[in-house]
Amino acid sequence: MKHIILALTVLLLSACSAQLSNVSVRGGNTTNSVVKSIDRPMFVRGDFTLWDAEAVYQMRETSAGVYQVRVKFTTPGKVYEFKIADASWTEGYNCGYAVDGKLALGEPKVADCQTVYNYFSFTPARKGVFIIQLDYRTPSQPLVSVLPN
Repeated sequence: MKHIILALTVLLLSACSAQLSNVSVRGGNTTNSVVKSIDRPMFVRGDFTLWDAEAVYQMRETSAGVYQVRVKFTTPGKVYEFKIADASWTEGYNCGYAVDGKLALGEPKVADCQTVYNYFSFTPARKGVFIIQLDYRTPSQPLVSVLPN
């Protein structure tokens, strides 16, 4: 019986780690917090990429659980639509908006990584390069924002 419980525990732990990797635990005198990283390449996919996963729009982890990519928006006043997703639009890795998808510069919005259709939109006031960021430090409430470069 103990062997079955041990085998089930190992199986459960390996299944839990399949989706997220690079878990780092930070301790101190207060409660421990866990920062999780995504285990696969994620891309900004939008109308400006024809919704394809292009290498130039692959997000890079800039700090534990925070991903960024630079995007050039060339038309001020145009509404750019996008999502953050893996190459296969996999469930759990297909991030659109949770409540409101209209992004303003520097104002993060909660993402829903289970959504199929809810894409974000951003309307730049000027042309230029911007940073699209996915903050995954709290996986239950990932945040997406557009930042100045």
